[in-house]
Amino acid sequence: MSSTLHAQTTPSLTWNPNPETNIAGYKVSQGTQSGVYGTPIDVGKVTTYQPQGIDWTHRAYFAVQAYNTGGLTSPLSAEAVWVPPSVTTISSLTSSSSYPLVAGTSVTWTATASNNLGPVEYRFYVYKKTAWTMVQDYGASNTYTWTPTANDVGTPYFVQVWVRAVGSTAQYEAWSGTFSFDIVAAPLTLTANVDFPTPAGNQIMWTATLGAPGTAPVEYKFQVVDTATNTTTVLRNYSPSNQAQWVPANAGRFIVQGLERQVGSAAAYDLIVSTPPLDVKSSPLTITSFTTPTMFPASTGTPITWTARVQGGTAGPIQYSFWRYSAATSTWTNVQPYSPSETFTWTPTWTDAGDYTLQVWVRSNGSTAAYETYAGTNMFHIDRATVQVTTSTLFPAAVGTPVTWTAGVGDPSVTMEYQFFVYSSSTSQWTLVQAYSAQKTYLWTPVAVDTYGVQVWARQVGSTVTYDTFASTGMLGIVSAPAQMVSLTTNTVLPAAAGTTIKWTAGATGGTAPLEYQFWRQNGGTWTMVQDYSSQNTYSWITTAGDVGQHAIQARVRSIGSTSAFESQLTTGVFNIQ
Repeated sequence: MSSTLHAQTTPSLTWNPNPETNIAGYKVSQGTQSGVYGTPIDVGKVTTYQPQGIDWTHRAYFAVQAYNTGGLTSPLSAEAVWVPPSVTTISSLTSSSSYPLVAGTSVTWTATASNNLGPVEYRFYVYKKTAWTMVQDYGASNTYTWTPTANDVGTPYFVQVWVRAVGSTAQYEAWSGTFSFDIVAAPLTLTANVDFPTPAGNQIMWTATLGAPGTAPVEYKFQVVDTATNTTTVLRNYSPSNQAQWVPANAGRFIVQGLERQVGSAAAYDLIVSTPPLDVKSSPLTITSFTTPTMFPASTGTPITWTARVQGGTAGPIQYSFWRYSAATSTWTNVQPYSPSETFTWTPTWTDAGDYTLQVWVRSNGSTAAYETYAGTNMFHIDRATVQVTTSTLFPAAVGTPVTWTAGVGDPSVTMEYQFFVYSSSTSQWTLVQAYSAQKTYLWTPVAVDTYGVQVWARQVGSTVTYDTFASTGMLGIVSAPAQMVSLTTNTVLPAAAGTTIKWTAGATGGTAPLEYQFWRQNGGTWTMVQDYSSQNTYSWITTAGDVGQHAIQARVRSIGSTSAFESQLTTGVFNIQ
């Protein structure tokens, strides 16, 4: 006998009849585990049965046996198994912290999900400002923990979890995500230039940082709590500096505190932050990081600073020595002898182009060993600085606009000379407009509508090579169309306090040069012209107590000789003087 399940609206069980002539009927056994059934159900002398009381969203197991008129029962048939479609469901995705999240504070997201056929696995993604990043691949863990840093402050952020059945090859079978959220800076943070434990006598620089600095001046105070005696010692009283050095005289366990308040305040503090208990003691010396913010390859003339961060040591101040290896000469050079400075700065010159690596040697104060520990960089490359060419003119620009191009090579160790070319797309030709000289600037006044390019060559003074380096602009439009206002910016963060001088700068393209600008100011509901048409594209407003309230600024532009009210205009949003 064989039995088969057929998937219809409600699944039915069908089997082949026994060949014996004395068959009286059949019994169906069913259960939720293979080989484990409930009491057989007598279904009579039929070969099809629609099982009852079955949860068809889960696996179900069936077997059939025949019985004859003499009361004898056959063995169970081969087992038939109902396997429903796999359904994965996420019931929740929760966060251990409320939003916005605070930099430096750990947060854990927990997903709750299930699959009707068995266990599930989870994968987590985080969208960080501009792109998604997989932060935890598929696994049994339904939680993801993250501690955002100060570099993560900003928006937008999202967290997303993907879920699938264990063994599935699908990218996901269900997913859920958070709404957009922000990372904000902690109100006040306190950081040190070393890791703990650290030995007595070491020089520790503490830095207090405001998460959201205001415009009012502030001052900082630092103090140290000895946990053994519960006594507090002022490390440095209030001053505008947000840094203070601590040199612990003795071993022990301490808490360092940073306090902040507005200058002139009589309060003990407006904000306070405390470290966890910190151990000052002798321990093995290790280097926890050796880094530079500089991206490689770097250019000659660029100051590059490396910083070593250590933990432990037997006596302070910890001593640092720096060594540089040149691939060109295959030699190591001691570029900074042992000293308490954990940083080394190198500004490579024009002749230093090439490949290098850097090492830092570290030892405790008083040690005579060559080093107790060391760390090194990967090989990095130094390129010769390239020439840059810039202008303050916005394009497209009007025919007749004076355009000043400025070239420069950012390496003060070399003296360069410069040569300028202009390309016309209408003639497909380059024209030498200023031959090699020490002059870094070139004044260009286009006289025809066209699309142009500018190129500058640079070489060392006295060199006979065609160029050492060159740079080109993109294609630049020279037009005679009406002027278009493209920007209206201010040098001041708004809202601003009464008494602030606010400078507005208008930017425009096109038109017939020189362009003319006019400025208007809205005071309450009234617009007033505050600066008539002139070539001046800036307007400065010295606010007073009488200006407290809502305002807006409008800038207008027109071509020279135009009698129209304006060819283009741009208006700010409403802002407050307070």
